[in-house]
Amino acid sequence: MNIKDFQAKTLRNTDELCAALQIDFSAEQLAAICAPLEPGVVIAGAGSGKTTVMAARVVWLVGTRQVRPDQVLGLTFTRKAAAELANRIRDSLERGRVLSPDSDQGQEVVMTYDAFAARLIAEHGLRMGLETNPSIITGASRYRLAARVVKAATGPFSAIPKFRPQTVIERVLKLDSGLSSHLIDPHQVRIHAAKFANELERAPLNNRRNVYASVKKAKSILAERLELLSLVDCYAKLKTELGISEFADQLAAAARLVDTAPSVGQLVREQFKVVLLDEYQDTSSAQAQLLFGLFGGGHPVTAVGDPMQAIYGWRGAAASNITSFANQFVKTNNEPANQYQLSVNRRSEQAILDVANEIGDNLGSNQQLSAPAGKTSGVVVALGLETAEKELNWIAESIADQGRDPDNDWSQTAILVRRNADIGPLFSALVERDVPVEIVGLGGLLQVPEVATVVSTLSVLNDVTANSDVISLLSGPRWRIGAKDLQILGNRAKEISNQDHPRQGNDLLSDLDQILSDIDPAERFCLFDAATDLGDIPISAQARSRLQLFVAEITKLNRHIHEPVLDLVRRVVAVLGIEVELAASQTDNNRNGTAQLMAFYDAVSEYVDTDGDASLDGLLAYLQAETEYGIGLDQAVPSEQNSVKLLTIHKAKGLEWDRVYLPGLADKVFPTDRGADDYITSAAVVPAPLRGDAGSIPQLTQVSDNGFRDYREALKEDQNRSEDRLAYVAVTRAKKVLIGSWHLWSPGLKNHRKPSVYFQA
Repeated sequence: MNIKDFQAKTLRNTDELCAALQIDFSAEQLAAICAPLEPGVVIAGAGSGKTTVMAARVVWLVGTRQVRPDQVLGLTFTRKAAAELANRIRDSLERGRVLSPDSDQGQEVVMTYDAFAARLIAEHGLRMGLETNPSIITGASRYRLAARVVKAATGPFSAIPKFRPQTVIERVLKLDSGLSSHLIDPHQVRIHAAKFANELERAPLNNRRNVYASVKKAKSILAERLELLSLVDCYAKLKTELGISEFADQLAAAARLVDTAPSVGQLVREQFKVVLLDEYQDTSSAQAQLLFGLFGGGHPVTAVGDPMQAIYGWRGAAASNITSFANQFVKTNNEPANQYQLSVNRRSEQAILDVANEIGDNLGSNQQLSAPAGKTSGVVVALGLETAEKELNWIAESIADQGRDPDNDWSQTAILVRRNADIGPLFSALVERDVPVEIVGLGGLLQVPEVATVVSTLSVLNDVTANSDVISLLSGPRWRIGAKDLQILGNRAKEISNQDHPRQGNDLLSDLDQILSDIDPAERFCLFDAATDLGDIPISAQARSRLQLFVAEITKLNRHIHEPVLDLVRRVVAVLGIEVELAASQTDNNRNGTAQLMAFYDAVSEYVDTDGDASLDGLLAYLQAETEYGIGLDQAVPSEQNSVKLLTIHKAKGLEWDRVYLPGLADKVFPTDRGADDYITSAAVVPAPLRGDAGSIPQLTQVSDNGFRDYREALKEDQNRSEDRLAYVAVTRAKKVLIGSWHLWSPGLKNHRKPSVYFQA
């Protein structure tokens, strides 16, 4: 029979659906697929086939003649995910044959949350006098624009001048993003600041009738936040003047539009009879408010996601959105939305799921993942080693050994790390063993030795007080200045700055740690100043010669500091001789290094604009943010190359491999000991009481030293839960083999590490 001759099927029961799609759906899946046309939330455990379920729901609703395809709206986060969902829906509709070949019922609409907000503005923005088609800036462009704002700022400022420009740029954008994520107006922050300032003035004194240090710190942070807020205002004004916008601006405008013009929501609901919200656990408070304004009150909207995989709180996601969905998006009779669960994991084998379930128990989850009946049990390996170097070498050797298998597929192996800083050493160890490896994401790329050297050099050119970068360069393979000589150089720097306070004891590591921690222009000494004026300090002749060459090289490069940024980057690479060194060898290792360097050039090119106003401050702020957070809007996508994938756990969400290595499962590494965002001690963090999810996050209950301490403890506990969710995501990326490892000692430690709770799981 010709495909054009078939008659469209009308589905009457679940058996016909399963037969049409040739999938033996489970009872859990069918409950979600065939749910009535009313609000619902699907808690889809890792690997449970949520995309398949969403596509099948569209087939069911179309096949039972409840909706047409063009009445279906699907929203997700990335363009890749939107394309995948759209293709899956179309393929399923075609396979199910629920539409005739000459059907004029249109096509479903699947897009990203950002694109949907932009569409609302484009179609209805004139109601509020909004620009309906502004130029959109993302990622690196935001840093370029914020750098212009910081450079042009006239103040007067008292709090922020002590920071480097790139630090101010990063904090301005972080504060701006926080305001946007929670639909907070700057005026609200100023009102909160005035109230908080009064409370700080009345805070209890210590036993000596003096103000607690924590209260002084809170006052200082409050002043800094207000100065940053003035720059946020300037940033918004500049965007308006240039006729440009961010997706966050579009989202905020769309939320205001829906709130002030109810007819917009009515039009959207008439157009889309069914709404599917993918990855709802990653939505922000602003997105949830927009969606509630459009589809609250009983509209058939289904949220799909997993609270156990809510790992993006640091970039504005509100983990409570999905857990509160049922009570927020009530049915027309005011009853909570229907709730469904998908607990059968079709990706991982049971031994791996047992580890995930134990982590889930820490989170109080009542959902236990299980593999389909008949699936093999899988392999979990746990290994502790004495040193970080031994752990590194064991992982590299273990992966290299896989290459002896003629059927080995390198692309089915991944190494997932908690910190970008761990990527560089792993990359080098694999390259040394001729293992093809791909770093996924710019943050990891910045840890490659060649790239890291270029960035450190740029940092020193931009600010000679960048002590940590000076130490990185001097102790690296190019200059090879020993720790003893670096300590003497540090003492010389202290002498030059007239800080005649000799360090107590001979703890070399403590000396270097203190040097590394002094990173702002107000620091007490500058290593580069010491390198330019060595005097008669007792360093080795070799170190003296190398330091003089280092100063000469930086001085030479500094003459070109006003060149266009990309030109300056290429000049640094040329002067350092990096391309020559890579090109001189024909090994796979150096070809790999060249590829990483080219990728870095691409990243810089993304930052640079044709108007020529791109500053080095902005570039360094952008690169620093990528290293710490990974700020890209779209999830990094591994290539199809047959290579081992090396990436952070945050960038691994939604991906899967046969074999997954999880190194660094040590206490204070994973889970991290890095503090959670605290508005009391960090000016770029929006005040917790103003957040859209204020009811589900820790709050300060008393403005006092004790109150601050209790608040920090509550934040720490909340941060631990975030780490648990990240560990759950990491474990459930593995299909067949999961290998976790940790080490006792690493350079700079005074006390040995302990295995983390995730290693013990």
